[in-house]
Amino acid sequence: MDLLIVEQDSTQTEIYELAFGEHFTVHTASNMLEAVTNIQEHDISIVITDWKIGKTKASIFCEQLDASQPMALPVVIVVSDEGSDDTLREAFNAGVSHYITKPYNVLSFTETVIGVKHQIEIMKQMRADNADTREVAQTALSQAAIYGTGMEIVSALNACNDIHAMSKNILTTLRFNGVHAAIQYRDENGTTSYDTDMSFCDETTEKVFTVLHDQGRIYRFGKRLMLNDTDVSLLIKHVAREDPVIHDAILDMGAKLVPAINARFNTLRQQQALSATHADISSVINQIRQIVISQAQEKVRVAKHVSESIQDSFHMLEMTEAQEAFFMQLIESQLEARDEVAEIQTVDDTLQAVLARLGPQLESQADSKTQSNNAQDDDPIYQDVEFF
Repeated sequence: MDLLIVEQDSTQTEIYELAFGEHFTVHTASNMLEAVTNIQEHDISIVITDWKIGKTKASIFCEQLDASQPMALPVVIVVSDEGSDDTLREAFNAGVSHYITKPYNVLSFTETVIGVKHQIEIMKQMRADNADTREVAQTALSQAAIYGTGMEIVSALNACNDIHAMSKNILTTLRFNGVHAAIQYRDENGTTSYDTDMSFCDETTEKVFTVLHDQGRIYRFGKRLMLNDTDVSLLIKHVAREDPVIHDAILDMGAKLVPAINARFNTLRQQQALSATHADISSVINQIRQIVISQAQEKVRVAKHVSESIQDSFHMLEMTEAQEAFFMQLIESQLEARDEVAEIQTVDDTLQAVLARLGPQLESQADSKTQSNNAQDDDPIYQDVEFF
């Protein structure tokens, strides 16, 4: 710690140096202007000076202090022959910390200066500790903001009913928190990729996805980051804040977020498959009904034609009316017995039961999609994002 002694008397200066040389780095000045220069050139913590040297008062040192900092350095200690109340008030009003009148107790004076040194050291340590605490708190808040962003996205994914809505939620929420990203979905029909602004990715970004989507769950290249799962990849293109802690938090959050996106994507695919199945079964049932109606009509026509032909042939065989009636009844009963409607009806009942199970689920999904779309129209997504 640096100590500045402002003293015209060389003997007194030497006494000060002997007293404080082992505790401080000592600087000396014989006048106030030289002392001010020392303060400007060195990190002076304590100044020991007379109240007035020549026409200049020690208040000149206080003018060097930062008035906005209550513990600003240097600490000014005045040792003077002048001890009037007016002089003391003037000194203290100017910002002098200690005013010691001569003659003084050397031991008490030395302890006072050493005590001031210890107080300064304690304050410096407290400031350093406060700075560390603020840094830790800021890191915690930044991490909480990133993790909160991830939770916000996961929470909203369940309300999304197509990949466009998913992408809008993911990319917009990340962008409002300073993370610019792109996302790609892969299925049997190919790939779909969205950039930060919800436009389709350009050729260069598509190439990055193609090259890196199978390079492990996490792939770092430069300041960018690729997070992969089976059917989804998230490319972190740019983070607004240049903070390594934030980058690590994004990596940690993204490693958990992408599997959730992948799971929701596959759930949507399953829902789409169920919807397609429901439509196919409905079509099959309608076809079966048409076939049954057509076959029933055809059987009636054939039976009538056969009955008429046989009845006409009975006259050629010269049968009695009783014989003709017997054979006609026998033939008609056999034709009616060959009825396949019951078997077809069983198939129809089975398919109807499948539709009954699928119908309510698909209707609830449709209602959920409508409500989600209405909510997005009324409340833009950025209004739901919480900032830390």
